[in-house]
Amino acid sequence: MVGPLHRPRRSSSLADAVALEDYDHEHDEDHDEDVPFLDYEDQDHTEPRGKPSTPGSAIPEQRTIFLKAASWQVKTPGSVVLLIAVTKFFVILSAMILLIPIYRLIEDALCHVYYKDDSNEMIEEMKCKVDEVQANLALLMGWLAVVGAVINFIVAYPYGLLSDSIGRKPVLIMSYAGMALAFASTPFGLSELSNIIRKNPYYLMIGSVFTLFGGGLTVFMTTLYAAATDVSTEDNKASNFLYLMIGASTGGLLGPVISGILMKTYNAWVPIYVSVAITPLACALIAFIPETLKIDSKSVVGSGASLRDQIAHGFQDLKRTTGLLRDRNILLVSVVYLTEHPRASASMSTLAQYISKHYGWTLAEVTFLLSPLGILHIIILAVLPKVSEVLMSPRYRFTSFGKDLFLTRISMLILTIASILQGVSPNIVMFIMALFISVFGGADSPLARATVSHYVDSSRISRLYALLSMVEVLGSFLGGPITAWFFKKGLEWKGIWSGLPWFYISLLCALTFSALIFVKPPNKFLNGDEEDEEGEDVPLGNPVRLE
Repeated sequence: MVGPLHRPRRSSSLADAVALEDYDHEHDEDHDEDVPFLDYEDQDHTEPRGKPSTPGSAIPEQRTIFLKAASWQVKTPGSVVLLIAVTKFFVILSAMILLIPIYRLIEDALCHVYYKDDSNEMIEEMKCKVDEVQANLALLMGWLAVVGAVINFIVAYPYGLLSDSIGRKPVLIMSYAGMALAFASTPFGLSELSNIIRKNPYYLMIGSVFTLFGGGLTVFMTTLYAAATDVSTEDNKASNFLYLMIGASTGGLLGPVISGILMKTYNAWVPIYVSVAITPLACALIAFIPETLKIDSKSVVGSGASLRDQIAHGFQDLKRTTGLLRDRNILLVSVVYLTEHPRASASMSTLAQYISKHYGWTLAEVTFLLSPLGILHIIILAVLPKVSEVLMSPRYRFTSFGKDLFLTRISMLILTIASILQGVSPNIVMFIMALFISVFGGADSPLARATVSHYVDSSRISRLYALLSMVEVLGSFLGGPITAWFFKKGLEWKGIWSGLPWFYISLLCALTFSALIFVKPPNKFLNGDEEDEEGEDVPLGNPVRLE
C-alpha cells in the first residue's frame, strides 16, 4: 500500500509538534521595523555538515520562522498554534451549542405548517416525527447547505488571495464578523419573522448572504490552517493540524452537552442566547494572534495599479492556482475534500434526524450521544502524533509525506466500513457501535491537508487551501440535496432501505479510498534528496510550478 513512501529518518519528539526553540536574532542594518522580528530556528532543518550551501545548490540554508508580534501578542510558533486551537475551540463550541436548537426550531416551524397551527407555542417534538415533516426538513436543510456552500465557493479564492496579500489577521477578522451575522440571522428570522418563515422557510437562505463579507466559516477555518502552516515545519505540520482539530473536537464535545442540558431544562432558545454570548470572546482571541505571514512572501499588487490591473492579476493568479489540479497527485488527494461535505452533512444534520426519526430519540437526547463520541475523537487525535512518530522511527522508516498519506488512507477505509455498518444497523445499539468505529477515521481532513501541502511551497499554501475549499464546495452538490433525497426514499421504502443515506456515504468513501491508492510522493521524496547522510530532513524547492 505504501510502496516507496518509507525511508530512514530521524524521528521528532511530540514537543516539536507545538513549539520551536527561539534565540536572539541580530537585525540587518537594512531592517527598520516598528516591531522587531522574532526569529525561531527549526533545528531539524539545519544544513548538513560537509555540504556547504551554494547559490546553485539544491540544499537550502536552515529554515527560519519570523513572527512580527506586538507586545500583547504571543511570540512563539508553539504559542501561535495553541492560541489558534483555543480559537477553534470557542468557534466550534458556539456553533455546536447553536446547531441542534436551530434544527429543532426549524422542525417546529415546518410542524406548525403541517398541522396548520398558527400559535406561537412550540408543538410537542414527537408529533413532528411524521414522514412528511421529516422529509421536508431534510430537503430544506440540504438546500440551505448548498446555498451556503455556493456562496463559499464564490468567495473562497478571493479571500485566500487576500490572505496571501495583506496577511492572515485582516481576513480572520472579516470572516468572523460575516460568520457571526449569518449565524445570528436564523434565530432572528425564526423569532421575529416566524409567520413569514412558516409560509416559506426557504427565506432562511437569505442569512447566507452575510458570508459574502469575509467568506464565513470556510474562509475562517482555512485561514487558521494557513496561519498554523506559516509557523510549522515539514515534520510537525500534520501534528499541528491535529492539535487544531483537537481544539475543534473539544468544542464539538462540550457544545452538544451544554445545548442538550439547556434544551431539556429550559427550551431551545436558551442555548441560542449562550451561543451568542460566546461570540465576542472568540473574536477577542484573534487579537492575540500575531501576523504569521512572512513580510517577504506577501505578494501585494502595487498601490498604483488600476482596478482593472488588480482584477487581471487576480484572474491570472487564480489560473495559476487552479493549475495545481493538473498535478495528478493533488487532484487525487482533493477527492477527499470533494466528498467532505456529504460526509459532514451525514454526520451532523442527517445523523440527528436519522436517530430521532428511526429510534424515537428527541433532538436534545441525541446531543448527549455526541459527547462520548467527542471524547473518543479527542483521544484518537491526541494519540495520532505519537503514531506519526512511531511510523517515522527507524523501525518503520516512513517519510513525513508517507505517514501522512498512509494515515489518510486508513482513515478513509475505516469510514467506508463504518458507514456500511450504520446503514445495516437494525437497532440503536448497533448503530452507536458503528458510530464509534467511524470516529477512528475522523482525522481524515487534517491528514489529507497535511498530505497535499507537501506538493506546494509555503508562500502559496493559503491559496492551495482556498482551492481545496472550492473543491469542497463543489462536493456540496453531492451532499445536502442528494443525502436528503436518499433519506426521503428510505422513509418511503422502509426496511433495510432506511439506511440509504449511509450506503451512499460508504460509496463515496470507497471511491475516495480508491483515489488515494494511486497517490505518489512528490519529487522531493523520490529523488533521494530529502535526507542527508545523518538522516535529517532538508526542505527542497516546490516540485509544482506555480508561476
